[in-house]
Amino acid sequence: MLDTVFQVLFLGEDSAWTLLSQALADAPKVALKFHRAVSLNELLLVLAGGQWHAAVLDVHAWNFQGLHYVEKVRAEYPAFPVLALYSDSVGDLDVKAKKVGASRCIPIDTLTAEALHSAVLSCISNSKSEIHLAKTPPIRHRFHSSDNSSSNSNKTEVISHALNNLLCVITANADMLDAHINSTGPGVRSLIEIKKAAKSAADLMRLLR
Repeated sequence: MLDTVFQVLFLGEDSAWTLLSQALADAPKVALKFHRAVSLNELLLVLAGGQWHAAVLDVHAWNFQGLHYVEKVRAEYPAFPVLALYSDSVGDLDVKAKKVGASRCIPIDTLTAEALHSAVLSCISNSKSEIHLAKTPPIRHRFHSSDNSSSNSNKTEVISHALNNLLCVITANADMLDAHINSTGPGVRSLIEIKKAAKSAADLMRLLR
């Protein structure tokens, strides 16, 4: 178990994803591999279709809609590890997350890859949830009325995820360039236009969820 690379799903806003990505980058030897879902629908579809060790949810996301997401995942998978990322600046948010089903609550302000790994390992060791998930047939989700619409939705989710990852790459690289381009240099205007385009695309993606 200690040598296992834990496969983890993440659902949350860009700010939390950035902090999570940085924590993983700071500890490349920690055995965690994350897949970012762009919606609750995609997270449940992906979770039902493969072997996953845990889900990490940003409970601040979309005006605390993340709390509802924790509740939904817990309803579908009663023994599956669901980790809630929260900020100490919001009073009792960790208590609320636990009430709706979070297995563990991790402060996002002091987030480390080691803390995430330890939390996932602890949950699996305590509940045997990895075995539970493997033996439990996935619950049929009631998001679509036919196999055809389900197939179309899957394609949409895959495209949406790919576009979201592309936007993350563009934004991250734009930030890196920003740190190396002189404020009066020739590339400033191009960088500004890239950031504006990425922001517009991200706003559109949120509207389409």
